[in-house]
Amino acid sequence: MNKFQAMAQIMLLLNEDGLLRPGSHVYNTVRRMISDKIDRLGPDAALVNVVDGKIELLDRIKILAMWHKSTGASSSKKF
Repeated sequence: MNKFQAMAQIMLLLNEDGLLRPGSHVYNTVRRMISDKIDRLGPDAALVNVVDGKIELLDRIKILAMWHKSTGASSSKKF
């Protein structure tokens, strides 16, 4: 499996509830996080890691989405 295939499979796994909207701040943040994970672990190991920790990752994504929504932060703002 290559990096592109791993990214596609992982994003499908993490977006089963439709929370991740392409182009959104949360989506871009998750893609960067997964890209880093693939670079560190390799595509196959990253996929296994995400599958094993899917519930925790989804909880983090939901918290990030709620925080982002409640603060009204946009991806163009600098912190």
